[in-house]
Amino acid sequence: MRYKEVLTQWLADQRTYQKYSTYTCYTNIVENHLIPHLGELETITTETVQELALELLQSGNRRTGGGLSQSFVRDILTVIKITSPGIGEIRLPYAPPKEIEVFNKSEIVAMCNRLQTSLTPRGLGVLLTIHTGIRIGELCALQWSDVNLRDRTLQIRKTIIRTYTKADGSRLDITAPKSKSSVRTIPLNSWICHLMGLMQASDDCYIVTGKPKTQEPGKYRLWYNRQLRQLGIPHRKFHCLRHTFATNCIACGCDYKSLSQLLGHANVTTTMDLYVHPQMELKRQCVEHLAGLYV
Repeated sequence: MRYKEVLTQWLADQRTYQKYSTYTCYTNIVENHLIPHLGELETITTETVQELALELLQSGNRRTGGGLSQSFVRDILTVIKITSPGIGEIRLPYAPPKEIEVFNKSEIVAMCNRLQTSLTPRGLGVLLTIHTGIRIGELCALQWSDVNLRDRTLQIRKTIIRTYTKADGSRLDITAPKSKSSVRTIPLNSWICHLMGLMQASDDCYIVTGKPKTQEPGKYRLWYNRQLRQLGIPHRKFHCLRHTFATNCIACGCDYKSLSQLLGHANVTTTMDLYVHPQMELKRQCVEHLAGLYV
């Protein structure tokens, strides 16, 4: 049996048992990378997969001709190992970890001042993200029924995502969150509760639009990017607000377990590895504490 037939049967099984968004990721990996490179083979060897991995890192991007990221190549290797048991260890070249940016205090203050001065539903969405660290898909799926201003809590129960496959085309779906741990209740501070009270709409309305129809994350990002340009703040992805929230929570003394649950992570290790990036001033405080030990 050729490998493409194995992959086709496996995808059919995944459509039944996986979230649709997960299935579309698998489909795009299979259709865009595995079938074109390995589909006609009857036997997949470790050597063949090793060569493919290095090739994808160099020129695997079908749109630009450049290389794919190591994280995406690892996703491709995961599918190969699931569908072709017996593949040995695949080695990837060393790649230094990327430094994840955060907004500094003056930039966050500038954003908050601008957005609360002329408060709009979209502006409220950014302010809510600054104070909760929620993902953009979770934000765009939030309705006022998910907010309890009396108890000062926010329920994260769904997310919105655009997916694409050749068979189904482009789809915008509101689904369950990224993982089981992503379903969570987040406490709201008094400042953001006050602003939300000024903008509160009926339960069926979405927070980022104030209407019964939401705005998809891609278009919301475009609006967010315009706000940064108008403020003269260097461009950083919307997800950087989440990094900033986590970093500032640690700076304020939040314990790692609580922060992990606020972010919707399955374990503390994920939180520490991905979202906690101590700033130079905090590092300086650490080494300065040593000075008192030696005098």
